[in-house]
Amino acid sequence: MINEAPLVSVVIPTYNRVGLLRETIGSILSQTLQDFEIIIVDNMSIDGTEDYASHLDDSRIRYFRNPNNGVIAVNRNLGIRHAKGKYLAFCDDDDLWMPEKLQRQIDVMENNVDIGLCYTNGYSFRENDVIHTRLARKRVFSEHFRHLLWENCIPSSSVLVRKVIFEETGLIDENIELVAVEDYEMWLRIAYISKLAYVDEALIKYRFHNNISSGLANIALKNVRAIKGLGEKLGINSLLILRSILHQYAKYIYFRLTGR
Repeated sequence: MINEAPLVSVVIPTYNRVGLLRETIGSILSQTLQDFEIIIVDNMSIDGTEDYASHLDDSRIRYFRNPNNGVIAVNRNLGIRHAKGKYLAFCDDDDLWMPEKLQRQIDVMENNVDIGLCYTNGYSFRENDVIHTRLARKRVFSEHFRHLLWENCIPSSSVLVRKVIFEETGLIDENIELVAVEDYEMWLRIAYISKLAYVDEALIKYRFHNNISSGLANIALKNVRAIKGLGEKLGINSLLILRSILHQYAKYIYFRLTGR
């Protein structure tokens, strides 16, 4: 029997992807660890998402409609505020989990109380084709803050966080200037105050879409804003921050020159 307060709260923001959302929900409901709740936060979809969610016959699933004006952090934060679990997991509405994903992470977190966030590897796919067999190309087992300043190696849909961490870090930044890198900024804040753990297994499936450009130059520029803001917010004035900013600028220039 599932306790009233679940072990894990899974937050899924969504918008007009009811078909993909069905697949995502199915992969979560197929977890070997079943002590969880699912919080769907819908950005006012008009494709039947509300009807689909209202007919899900599972008391662990809660559904909220909330306009976020293009800032997905708003709805992730709403999910965090409604979460009842000891741990928070995030999953995008088009990504999938392998059945043992939560159990593997819970085993790590429950046996290491000093770890605030656990993430995993995964693979990316488009329709029936695998694009990359290793989503996180870099294996990082220590000094996560330093490594994250250089590169975001954390797939968002793989993350499991202790809910109590947000009491110290605050919630995800809702600044519109950080859209698409707000998760990266959040992982940096967590890594600054807490240890992270990495499970080197492909436990998520990240979906690529044919009609979406990666905009890598724009992401690199936003990373600069995130890192600068983080330094100011946390009072970090170090050579490490400066090197990270210069590295992101170098990536921005490279991506602009190569049309990416």
